[in-house]
Amino acid sequence: MAKTQAVAVQEASFEVMTNDVPEWLKQGQARGAENVTTDDMIIPRIELIQALSPARKKNDPAYIDGADEGMLYNNVTRQLYGEAVTVVPVYYTKQFLVWKDRKAGGGGSNGFRGAFASEALARDAIAQLGEEALEISDTAQHFVLVNHGGEWQEAVISMAKSKIKVSKRWNSLIRMTQTDSFARAYKLSAATETNARNESYHNFAIAPMGFVNKDVYDRAEKLYETIRAGGVKVSNDYDAEVHETAESEY
Repeated sequence: MAKTQAVAVQEASFEVMTNDVPEWLKQGQARGAENVTTDDMIIPRIELIQALSPARKKNDPAYIDGADEGMLYNNVTRQLYGEAVTVVPVYYTKQFLVWKDRKAGGGGSNGFRGAFASEALARDAIAQLGEEALEISDTAQHFVLVNHGGEWQEAVISMAKSKIKVSKRWNSLIRMTQTDSFARAYKLSAATETNARNESYHNFAIAPMGFVNKDVYDRAEKLYETIRAGGVKVSNDYDAEVHETAESEY
């Protein structure tokens, strides 16, 4: 009898859980996180699942239930975004990422050796590391707000090698609006392409949408100012997607 009651209580507790903020909860109060600074938080990355992605391998720690090639996902929360999401570009920068070659034991995040503001700094880092099989990947970093389930989240989209052409097109579309980058939303999705070896893979695709409302614009502007002030730390927990694409030259 006692066991039955315990189960009933547990089920009842889940029935009252909700994603909506309860009316009784005080708005504007965030106790318990007073000591959290930007150094204690990271902005996740939106990544694109390929055919051989770890997210699809059940025996891999990076496995995500329901993951399929061509899907977008959050590399920190492991949330699947599906085949397309709405994003608002907030800030663009270019970095030079240093990787250890996968064949030399540097696959995925294990191969990441750092992100640098210039190629010269990246080469200096390689010299100091003293490791073999290190390479530099010219990588575009797009800071965005992404809409998932009706909520806006902060994220970064990294584009290297074949994705660079998508980044350049996106930057051109943004410039054509002749206003702030975060004044307009875009559809981020996946497109199938073929490499020089006639192998198919998925690349990002960008399509312009409408202008955002004032609330979204204000939130994006606040994030923009935070990034400009150096108050944002990006996740360096790279899954294989960024590295493999950079390495295989799709």
